[in-house]
Amino acid sequence: MKCEKKLIRIRHYMAGLLAVWLFCIHTVPVFADRAFNDIEHSYAADAIEAMAAQGYVTGYQDGSFRPIHFISRQEWASIFAKSLKRTSNGKDVTSFRDVSPWALPYVQTLQAENITKGIGDQLFGAKHNMTRQDMAVWYARYFGVSEDTRASGISSFVDQSDISNYAQTSVWLMERLELIEGDTNHYFHPKASVRRQDATLVAYRIWLGGDGLRERAKRLLESLGNGAATTNPPASPPESKKIVVDLAPEISHQRANPEIEEPKSHSPRPDPPVSPVTPTEPKPEPPVIRPEPSPKPPVTPPVLPPDHSTDFVVDEVVIKAPELVNQPETYPSYQLSFDLYKEGHLVSIPNASVTSVTYTFSDALGVFDEYGKIVHPENIPAADGYIPVEIEVTIAKPYHVLKAQTKLIVKGKTPPVEDPSVIRSVYLATYTISQATTLDPATWSMPYVFQNAKGEVIAPGLLPSDLKLRIEDPKGIFDEDGHIANLHLIPAVNSVIPFKIEVESPSQGIHFISDAELTVVPGERKKQYFAISMMLQGKDAGSTTTVEQIEQARQLLMDHFGPNLKVTWAMENRFIFVETNRPQLKKVLEYVDQYGDEVGILDGYPNNLYGLPEWEARMNEWLYMYRYNALNELHQSGSLGSPSVFESMDTDQYRKYLPKSLTGFTVNPEQAQWLKDHFKITSAMGWSATQYNVNNMYGEGSPLMPYWSNKDNPIVPAQGITDNSGIVFMNSITIDPIGSRYTKNSSRWTLHPGDPYVTETDAAPQLYIAQQYLDNPYQRLNTVNYMSIILDINWLAKNHNMSQIWDSFVNHFPVDREVEIVGVDGLKQIYESLAGSNNDHTEFTLMFRGSGIKTVMDSNNSPANLRYLWTENASQRIILSKEDGDAAWSIIDFTDYTRNPIPKMPYNLDRNTDVSYVTGRNFKLDPTAPLTAEEIQRVKDRLKQIYFAEEVNYQ
Repeated sequence: MKCEKKLIRIRHYMAGLLAVWLFCIHTVPVFADRAFNDIEHSYAADAIEAMAAQGYVTGYQDGSFRPIHFISRQEWASIFAKSLKRTSNGKDVTSFRDVSPWALPYVQTLQAENITKGIGDQLFGAKHNMTRQDMAVWYARYFGVSEDTRASGISSFVDQSDISNYAQTSVWLMERLELIEGDTNHYFHPKASVRRQDATLVAYRIWLGGDGLRERAKRLLESLGNGAATTNPPASPPESKKIVVDLAPEISHQRANPEIEEPKSHSPRPDPPVSPVTPTEPKPEPPVIRPEPSPKPPVTPPVLPPDHSTDFVVDEVVIKAPELVNQPETYPSYQLSFDLYKEGHLVSIPNASVTSVTYTFSDALGVFDEYGKIVHPENIPAADGYIPVEIEVTIAKPYHVLKAQTKLIVKGKTPPVEDPSVIRSVYLATYTISQATTLDPATWSMPYVFQNAKGEVIAPGLLPSDLKLRIEDPKGIFDEDGHIANLHLIPAVNSVIPFKIEVESPSQGIHFISDAELTVVPGERKKQYFAISMMLQGKDAGSTTTVEQIEQARQLLMDHFGPNLKVTWAMENRFIFVETNRPQLKKVLEYVDQYGDEVGILDGYPNNLYGLPEWEARMNEWLYMYRYNALNELHQSGSLGSPSVFESMDTDQYRKYLPKSLTGFTVNPEQAQWLKDHFKITSAMGWSATQYNVNNMYGEGSPLMPYWSNKDNPIVPAQGITDNSGIVFMNSITIDPIGSRYTKNSSRWTLHPGDPYVTETDAAPQLYIAQQYLDNPYQRLNTVNYMSIILDINWLAKNHNMSQIWDSFVNHFPVDREVEIVGVDGLKQIYESLAGSNNDHTEFTLMFRGSGIKTVMDSNNSPANLRYLWTENASQRIILSKEDGDAAWSIIDFTDYTRNPIPKMPYNLDRNTDVSYVTGRNFKLDPTAPLTAEEIQRVKDRLKQIYFAEEVNYQ
């Protein structure tokens, strides 16, 4: 019995609370010590504090709650799920891809209970503003509204036709429960955004109503006669996809600069909720006042059949208090009233019982008389004050007394309507940015959305002509105009980039700063290639590459990369000269037939050891003996040096077995031209990376960019058709750019698996460097992204640690990267298809850091505290370096490929000849050489082209 009385008292108390309409203006007492520093004048201050005490809502690190900022759908999901103690394991729901990690458990809970289905298969609309009608829909589904529920009538709002079809029943129910009401003109504004204080107030009332409120909703739904109310409501209809979106990103958990005062005119994301909190009774933001408020017609819901007996039984009274505006001219027409309920149903007083029902209004301030009319207007408090109102209703037969209380909020005069084109907030129309490896900075821009005081989007044509925006990005990723300034500074996937947007318009008298953020997401990667040239050499047992080594080398690659790969089998003279190597040649031809592998020529001798006639003789011998041992059916005695040797294989049947490329130390112009003229070979890969030749001669070509080489000097990219040799020159790079000693005590930037000076037995350093190539932030700018390597597989097999390193490298190569294994000529064809027949628009840029390895040979070092930026195109090569802790980058190389005349490279060179093509600063030749003003400008222009704007020391 005591429990029933207590329940009745709670219900009476709840009825009074629920009568304070959801979106009308209310107020609460002002307390000196609030949980948040900005809710003193919020109508929802008490509700905010109560909900904060329970851990259901949280504020910001600056102590604010930001009550008038709009609330996003994922923020609302968090409050909704926590305040109603809804939990789910999320196993049977598909995660939306736009929900922040902190909000995902709450969203999945609502998915599992069919309270929301998002706005698409993969999108929840997480950062869109929550709308008034969707708030009604979520709660109505919680109360039991399903797709089968149909209201016998529609809501009484003037703008009910603006309510989306999927929300009509839900709004009807919430109105019947007296949880929502419109503005003074009885407009509901279904698609308007909900503010944080509104949301907290609603959640507080529902939380306070508990099971009693849900039972009342159940009875209302059962009265429809369609069995809509159930304990576990069925799936609800999909929410409208025409949501009024909040185009602002969520607020970060931590501000970028806590010292800067947070603006009050934007809506960032609150911190992810922590433990529960309990707020106070709220006071919604002033509703939209239409021109001249007219009295709202009474809502006439279905009534119970008249009771013809003399007894009149009701169990609940609710005070109906219209909005009280602090304007004396409205006082005479103001009237308090009440509604009576029986078991959740609104009832009217039968004629026979009219005289047996009496009522009395009272209030502590003495504003109203007993009939609810204003008799002492001088006692009405100022705007945002409140009047505690009570009613006592007495029913004579059977004798029964009902009581209710409410707090009547006093609203100030409606301010003049602001011009809808005045900017009050700015948001981004996107919440994400692709990671650097997949981003095209030339096409990316920062899209803005401007809203007025009502939260409405301002059309671009209505924006002021003097509007100025400026981005403040302490990380240096964006410049003031919002363009990409430093591409390489974009952090890893799932990172958040916080920044500020400064908005200024002198004509509108506005100047404010708004927080914003972008989440880094994966994007579509540009395809990458890995060119592999396998060296086959030796003629004696033990020094010759065997069939087993060939099979093992290819099988290792296929086990990791799959069978659809192609490699080059580069063979030297000694290897193809002996008949005992015919099984190896047969295996290579088998791979050409089966997989499309390539045959190549290997010649590792420096070109200064013999003259061009000897080179011609060696190449003729190579092709003659290759045909003899690999394609013996074509052999013709006495044809050595004759064009007929090549012509006999240059047929539809045998052309695929012809050599396609040269793998060697480097290529001399005469050598390259001879191979092109006699064997149609236009692909060359150098073994020595940046060095043109061994024997300490100075010569540096492009180690990173495949390029059409100059006819007089293969180190220099051709500048046009007239000086183009027609040969694509490549280097064995990326795993092994040995390089010049640009930085003191540092020459080896990466490590080759076959380096005899490496004592490690795993491939950690090589994989570290390879990963930097694979995740090079400048990928989208490059003509082609590639790695390449030349492997002596016999040497690897005979040296245990080298074999282990290569096995480890292949087996631990990242499987989530799209990398195609190709041969030397295959890479040349890819470059040709992308660049065309010249170098005009080709480029390559790479940023990488040393692996931290120092080999037993002191000159081969890869310091981990050094970073390098290597960028080049057909005009120049630029290398910057920066040691950790340095304030600026240093220029350690500037090579000018456009210098005239092109130095013609002689065939024979002695070890003291400088064959490099260098102007400006080069550490090897002159580490202190100053750059000219023209060269400095070229460096600056190039760095701007690749979106690099960090500080550089130009001297």
